[in-house]
Amino acid sequence: MTFNTELICNKCIHQRAFACAAFPDGIPDEILTANAHHQPLPGQGNDLVFKVGEPSEDEYFFDTPV
Repeated sequence: MTFNTELICNKCIHQRAFACAAFPDGIPDEILTANAHHQPLPGQGNDLVFKVGEPSEDEYFFDTPV
């Protein structure tokens, strides 16, 4: 059986070219596995969570927090 689940990160305003504003060093497996991020993780270092939208071009390509 095959699952075709679209990763929520692809629909998030905090998405970056190869990372995420919430997790600049890489998205934790916990979020990728659950395909959810509605509360900050312990020790996350910021309060960013999943928010539907697309980042602006500046936000997408540079390490500026939103």
